[in-house]
Amino acid sequence: MTESPYRQSTPRAPRPRHGSRAMNGCLDVVLGLLLVLLEGLICAVAAYSLTLSRWDPVASETTGPPPMDWTPVLVLGGIAATVALIAVVLIRENRPWAGAIQIPVALLLCVAAVQVGHEDYRRSHPAPASAPPDDPGRSGHQCLSGGDNRECLDSGG
Repeated sequence: MTESPYRQSTPRAPRPRHGSRAMNGCLDVVLGLLLVLLEGLICAVAAYSLTLSRWDPVASETTGPPPMDWTPVLVLGGIAATVALIAVVLIRENRPWAGAIQIPVALLLCVAAVQVGHEDYRRSHPAPASAPPDDPGRSGHQCLSGGDNRECLDSGG
């Protein structure tokens, strides 16, 4: 019998790992830490460029609150999604420590994106100014009987 020229699809066998298990674990952690350094550099460059994009040398005057800027939220969210994707790929490629290091980084970036969005929302939607109290007397009560202020203050209400 001759062998078929077409290969039959077989499940992919795991690749053999060379070296000792301890050495591979160390390299796994080092890979995770190097990726964290690279992601920190990317976040620093993004924060620097976002800061410069908000800087207005003319300082134009506006009467109302500034509109909400979604750019920092989208940039940090995109970096967080990319880091989470890298974590999934590393875990699936049998690099559990490197992937596990990436998960807290992705969560931290998600928290930073939510915090930046909240601060920008608060800046663009300021709280209304409180109205001064309508209190003609010192006691904190208005005179409802129709008498003058001295009469209401003396009566206790």
